Amino acid sequence: MKPSLLALGRLRTKEEDGGALMLRYSHILFEPFLRSLNESVPDMLLALGGILQSENESILCLAVDLTMELVCSLGKSICQYHVLDILMSLSCLLPTYKVSVVVSCATALNRILTNLGAMSYQYSEEVCEVIVKTNLVRSVICVMQGYGDGSQPVEYFSETACLLKTIIWRWPSFRYHVWSNSKLMDVLQGISARNDTLNTRRVLQLCSALALCGNGARKILENEELVSKIVGCTGTSHLDSVRLEALKLCQHLTRSAEVSSLLTDSYSEQIVQGIIGALGGWRSCSKIVPTDQIPLVMEAFRAALITRWAGNHHFFFWSNEIDRALLDNLIGNCSRSDQTRGMVLCDELIAKVYDNITNTRPFIWDILGWLAAYCEEDFVPKTTGKLCCLDVLIFCACAVAKDLMLKRRSSFSPDISEAEPVARAVLMLVTSPSRYIALKSKSWLFEMARPYGNDGLESFLLFLKLIAGGDVPLVSDNLQTAINLIGFACYSALPDFQKTIVKKKGLQMISDIIERCLKSDIHVSRSTIVSHLRSIPEEKTCCWNHVGDWEGGDVILFYCLQALSQLISFSMLECNQHEITSEEVVVSDADGLVEKLQFILHSNSSQGPKRYAAYILSFFGSFGTQSKLGQKMERALNENELADLQFVLSNGQSLRVHSVILWARCPDLLPKETSLKDEQESEQNPRTRQEVRMSDRVDYYSLIKILEYTYTGFLRLEEDHLKPLKILANCCRLKSLSLMLHRKLPTWGSSSPSCDFTKALEPTESSCFDIILEAEGSGGAWDCSICQLSRPHVHAHKIILWANCNYLQALFRSGMHESYSQIIKVPVGWIALTKLVNYFYSGKLLRIETDCTWKNMDKNQQLLQLQAYVELSSLAEFWLLEEVGDESLDIIFSCLEADQKISADIIHYAAKLSQWKIVEVGVSSIAHLYPKMRHAGDLEKLSEEVVEMLRTEYVRYSQKGS
Repeated sequence: MKPSLLALGRLRTKEEDGGALMLRYSHILFEPFLRSLNESVPDMLLALGGILQSENESILCLAVDLTMELVCSLGKSICQYHVLDILMSLSCLLPTYKVSVVVSCATALNRILTNLGAMSYQYSEEVCEVIVKTNLVRSVICVMQGYGDGSQPVEYFSETACLLKTIIWRWPSFRYHVWSNSKLMDVLQGISARNDTLNTRRVLQLCSALALCGNGARKILENEELVSKIVGCTGTSHLDSVRLEALKLCQHLTRSAEVSSLLTDSYSEQIVQGIIGALGGWRSCSKIVPTDQIPLVMEAFRAALITRWAGNHHFFFWSNEIDRALLDNLIGNCSRSDQTRGMVLCDELIAKVYDNITNTRPFIWDILGWLAAYCEEDFVPKTTGKLCCLDVLIFCACAVAKDLMLKRRSSFSPDISEAEPVARAVLMLVTSPSRYIALKSKSWLFEMARPYGNDGLESFLLFLKLIAGGDVPLVSDNLQTAINLIGFACYSALPDFQKTIVKKKGLQMISDIIERCLKSDIHVSRSTIVSHLRSIPEEKTCCWNHVGDWEGGDVILFYCLQALSQLISFSMLECNQHEITSEEVVVSDADGLVEKLQFILHSNSSQGPKRYAAYILSFFGSFGTQSKLGQKMERALNENELADLQFVLSNGQSLRVHSVILWARCPDLLPKETSLKDEQESEQNPRTRQEVRMSDRVDYYSLIKILEYTYTGFLRLEEDHLKPLKILANCCRLKSLSLMLHRKLPTWGSSSPSCDFTKALEPTESSCFDIILEAEGSGGAWDCSICQLSRPHVHAHKIILWANCNYLQALFRSGMHESYSQIIKVPVGWIALTKLVNYFYSGKLLRIETDCTWKNMDKNQQLLQLQAYVELSSLAEFWLLEEVGDESLDIIFSCLEADQKISADIIHYAAKLSQWKIVEVGVSSIAHLYPKMRHAGDLEKLSEEVVEMLRTEYVRYSQKGS
């Protein structure tokens, strides 16, 4: 039989008799194998690979159909065979545009790629190479773009869309070519608007795969009509299969707070209603979630994890009774029954919790915790009749957490995998900004812990002692460590246990654990210790930034800081009232603790630990974060020559300030009549300053401190001066400072206040520009909304430049002609100039994101971007900008390492600017290509010195290789 199969593959099918032979053999040879697949499958695949190259249309159609049948019959077992050849043949056939061939090819290709399963890296690259060689993605896109006139069958689009989804799901490098194709995105939008369930599902699935790319998600959200259809598909008017795919897509579109806001700002209510509808759609016909509804309910719970981000969707969750939906899924559909209204909060209720078999409890606890964390201070839940669903949820969470944290195994025996989510939820409940939720949670938690006295607390303190002393590895069991630290933090939030914790050196032990975390550089993210948050293995994301939770990869450190934040205020108060001695209060080395907290603030830690570190430091008189930009701007506080405002206090004291600083950071301090016209007059007469008389309620010291925070983002303050500064900060609407002065716990999900003046670059009537920075080169046609200058330039402020650059500071003070000029010529191009100005105002040099957009960017565009950093590196030497120089080199080196194709051009440009560090690194990265470059003539544009460096480095490389 084998020779027959192989001969069949070698037939040249232009001849009619060959076609007849093929038809005859098809029934004789293939039907038995489709019934009983054995060792002949490799030969069959080889034969089909040859036949698929036929030019006879009838034979080709039959061969494609038979291939599809074989592939479908093999199922997952196809991964055992060599399929690269048949992949190549099928991929080459797709552009034929014959409907039957396209559909069968797409189906067969999709089945093969789907059933290959987990592939080795090498094999995955070989399959990817086939896709690239045959231009498969482009062919599929062309086929899909041709679908729209209604003449093709539904399968024409559905099968090709399914194939494209499979490809970009597994190989991220192809996603750019899909989402950047505006015509295809329009086709997807058009098809989603039709009343076609199958293809609507295919569009949703394809968009889900695209949204695995952060740039792809943004591109989807730019199409308002498509987004409106996606959100609409979550509604109850659609089939469950469509709703399920829409909810999955919403999950992918809300991976980060930034991208999530693009969706929730416009569609919060519809999304929430879709989620609530899926969570509770079963309640009208059943007491528990029916089996066929479980997949939809699970996707709704995953979509509801959007509660981890701030936004107006929280309001809609509460207004749509999310607490009732969570409770019904937790204890069954009995929240409306008389039985539940009369149910005592006791073991009977907890038994119903443990009867839940849908694996939704971890999601319920997470959602409950995040909802509580984002509540307003005056939040009060709705109550229907005698039942308050939120109260019942809080009680259940506290009871389950008590069982798990105190290791009391009742007859209900909760799963250990649930311990972290429920314990974390309770911690978020007791620290909620809502007075109602926090008091209710603390009350019930204390009532449940009280029968055990200090026994439960002692077990946590023993654990802390072992960890703090190094007797137990810090991450020997990440899950158990996290649970114990959360449990201790919960005890720390209960006033009745705080004094005991402080007296038993709880603060000192927490401080020691923090030190161990910082020294060991241990990073543990929450998704690594709880199973319900883990992604599907094949789900490869790309181009996403800031997708982690608030605690990021520092959960151990974060929970330590949360416990410390609950104890520090109590210990300080008790010490001031002499209830306990100062030795018992904080730690043996308070200065050491402050250093650790300041280290966290300036490290690469996540925002959660940073916010809690800043909060704790406020009890030591430090408010805000000391940044490099803030330290530079501190010099501007005492600079009077460039000041254009003068504050005069009631006692006659005065302070000179700069209106641009106030406009960017504290506009409420500006007089209402300040305008651009005033500033233009002051340009003509720099000594003219606008005088502003302050209220007699403003004292000199408080005003100085407000200005210090405005200029630097940081201040130190003695406790005695706290009250008047609180009042002034509130009047100035400095919310970030006011929260720190009132020592409010950090708002969940918030970022550390930064010292940033980029707002001053916005062209408004209060911009107060007094200097122009002009770039080199003509820059083509140039249009400025502020002036008539025809060359590329940026309007800026002398005081910002003065504070950030020693060279410019010396220039302004020199008394030379340039010091009086309104235009400073900067020896860099326009791109470099914009990056430099942004650095002066933000303290950060914008970096190149080497994402899919960068990788697919035109080479000349890439060169322009990199050349800007070469120019900045050169300028940094002349203008004494060491940080700019170091950052520029780091950016250039990382790009040269990632892409050697542009190294030669960057080497050439860097050599022209005498940037030899860049030349050396570039030469090292392409030394192995020296022979090819010499043969291709690529060395001709390089100088002799650079060519010699390249030749020398190649000799060294060759010697290492041999």
